[in-house]
This record gives sequence, C-alpha cells and structure tokens, in this order.
Amino acid sequence: MKTARHRVKAAKGKKAVKKMAKKIGKTDLSRRQVIRSKRDSSRTHRAVEMDKSFGEIEDGRVQRVATGLNGLDKMLQGGIPRESIILLSGACGTGKSTFAMQFLYYGAKYCNEPGVYVTLEEDPKKLVENMALFGWDLQTLVDEKKLIVIKPEVYKFDSIKQIIGDAIEKIGARRLVVDSYSVMLTYFNDPYEIRNGLVQLDREIKKMGCTAMVISDIKDNSEIFSTTGVEEFIVDGVIVLYLIKNPDHPYESKRAISVRKMRATQHPLNLYPFDINSEGVSISGQGLSGEGHAVGEGTGRAGRDSGGGKTTKKRHITVAPKTTEKKDRQGSLVDLSALKSRGGHTWKWKHL
Repeated sequence: MKTARHRVKAAKGKKAVKKMAKKIGKTDLSRRQVIRSKRDSSRTHRAVEMDKSFGEIEDGRVQRVATGLNGLDKMLQGGIPRESIILLSGACGTGKSTFAMQFLYYGAKYCNEPGVYVTLEEDPKKLVENMALFGWDLQTLVDEKKLIVIKPEVYKFDSIKQIIGDAIEKIGARRLVVDSYSVMLTYFNDPYEIRNGLVQLDREIKKMGCTAMVISDIKDNSEIFSTTGVEEFIVDGVIVLYLIKNPDHPYESKRAISVRKMRATQHPLNLYPFDINSEGVSISGQGLSGEGHAVGEGTGRAGRDSGGGKTTKKRHITVAPKTTEKKDRQGSLVDLSALKSRGGHTWKWKHL
C-alpha cells in the first residue's frame, strides 16, 4: 500500500514533469518522453559549452579570425578558430616573420583587432622598418595604439609571460605573435618544464581572449614541427612553411605551405605554393585563386576546383622531397647547443 508520503512524492513528481513539459514546449508527451527530451537537451547544452571552451560558438558554428593572407582563409573555412594558438613552423628563409606580421597588420588595420608582436631576437624598430617594404604602415598603427612591437629584455619565462599579459591589456589586443618559441624555450632550466610552460602560455592567452601565432624554427626536411617535438601536440593548429628545390632547376627553390593540423576545421592536406611579393604573402593553388596549382596531392574542399564542381587537370610542380635513407629522429631536431650559446644566460642542459 502506498503511504501518504508516497502519494505526496508522486504528486510532486507529476507536478515537476508538467512544469518541465511546459518549459520545453511539449505538453502532449508522456512522463518518460518528457524526461528523455529534457536529458537530450541538457546533453546538447553541455556539448555547446565544451565547444565554447575552445572557441566562440554562434548558431552552432565556430567563430573564426580572418588572417588576411590571400588563400589561407579559403583553406581554413574562413579563418583560424578564435582564441586558438597556432604553431607556425618553418626553416630559415621560409617567411615566418612576414607571415605572422601580416596576420597582425590585417587584424589591426581592417578588423579593429589590436595586436601584439613579441620578438625575442630582432630589434622592434628594425622590424617595423623592414615590414614597411610591403606597404604596411605599422608605425601609424603603433601611434594609434592598435599595435605593439616589443622585445622583452628579460630571460625568465614567468617575466616574459607577465610582459605579454601587460601588453595585451594595455591596448585590448585580440591577436598575438611570439617570435619565437624556439628562443623562449632556452629560458627553461629543465626540458620537462617546456611542455608545462607552453600549456601555461596557452591558458593565459585564451583567458585574455587572444588568437595567437607562435613561431617555431625547424631545420630543412625536419620530421617534426617544433624544436623539441612536443609543442605541436599542445597547440590548436600547425601551419608549416617549406622551401622546396625544383628538380628541373637545381638552383631554384619554391615556397610552399601546408596546414598540418587545425582543430574544429576541415582543411586540405595539400602543399600549396605561395609567394612573398611587394604586398606580402600570397597563397595560390587549385581552388584557392584563379592562378597557381597545388603542390602534391591531398584531400579537402580547398583542393578542388571552384568552378561548377568540375575538376580540371593542372600540371603539378615538385612535391615535398623524399629521402631515401632512414634518418635518425635526433638529427631532425634543432641544435639546442646552438640556442644555448646565445646571450649571457646560465644553462643547465647537460643531460640533453
């Protein structure tokens, strides 16, 4: 027999179900259907909240940041996911600094998104002068407090992190470039702190609402995309710049770009040619612009011709070079001893 307590409990349950049904606008459902509908709604809400922790969501779509780099935004379905950290890797002469500065310039000039460029090697004044060759009036943006170019004169990671945070707050920056993390890692006394340091930097940058590019120096034909080989697993995306020799002309090299990784994005795995001309970086390739062609093969929307869904055959230039002999993984690492020799730091890397 049901006691008075059981009857009261059942009545409260029915009242709660009716209230729940009215709230979700489904008053004609049974008690079990109402509870199931509410549960599914809660799961969807939690999934959206999890996505928001990565990047802003609007109407179920990831908010993206336009890079201003011709062709790259088409490869990335409109741009880089907002509040993500991208590792920009490449060897000497691939155009990493120009690539990253164009990202900042476009944001400050055309998107009302102030930017901070942190250089750990080059003089800020010289950097601004060099970028003027592309017609970018960076000094005006600096005067308008839409851009900050700084070179921290400190050699501790915590101090640099604080300086970066202060610069972001000073102008309300939405974009950040660190040039380069390969130099910053030399500020760690223990290599096991490197991963933890990048995780901390990642957390702080996202907390301040910034979208960041972190430059990584690697050797030609490297099999990894960062100095230590762990950074690429922590960041949200990896963009790699290449210099590829033309087999038909041994003394000629071509620049190429590949999106190796980009979270929340359907991107091609092709290598695409790009040029650095009087206006900066311009990426071409099949499906990206009217001219150019892809380097090698891949999958994804950007690898298709944009005209009417039909594909056209185009002559391919050289693919990424293949090595015949098996390489030692350690041989593809950046020489840490060379990094340690810079400046007057005290190094404790004897075990590496």
